[in-house]
Amino acid sequence: MTIGTAVRPMRVSETGGPMIERQPSDDETLRELAELLRDARPGMLVCGVTVAALTVGVAVEEAALPVKLHPGVGTVLCLGLLAVLALSLVRTAVLMISAGRPLMDELGELRRQTGAPVDPTVPWTPVRTLHVVSKTTASDRARAVLAAAYFRNTRIQLALTWATVAIICFCAWTLMLLVLAGRI
Repeated sequence: MTIGTAVRPMRVSETGGPMIERQPSDDETLRELAELLRDARPGMLVCGVTVAALTVGVAVEEAALPVKLHPGVGTVLCLGLLAVLALSLVRTAVLMISAGRPLMDELGELRRQTGAPVDPTVPWTPVRTLHVVSKTTASDRARAVLAAAYFRNTRIQLALTWATVAIICFCAWTLMLLVLAGRI
């Protein structure tokens, strides 16, 4: 599977020409690519900490606040909030797990085509025996990696959104548990 992007150059309304006349140098492209690849670490960390904290919070509340559920609107609302909380935690975890896969596939394909070692820490240098099957240019390869990095960032943003939904459901569920237990 190859991921590509179609980007149209911005145009000035008076002249109709592109706003930027020069192509970025290879160093600028590599620098921007490295920044984009590093950009997702804080989002992944926040999502992971949120999932862990909410999981521990649910376990602590269930142990510390025993509630006898009686038939009624409060019980249905409490169970509904718990179901939404569980689903949003699962969705956050799935998005976090699947976020990096397209990027790893593109980087693996780039390593395969260039003959780079999969593990640079090994003491031997692999010898490339296969010829490059694809005649893609370096800019096409960079576009594919950039598209995969953008796809990863989009999934991480979705995971952050679902983590926020989980936090809101956790707070509402905690409030409902306190109300049902008669503590508020």
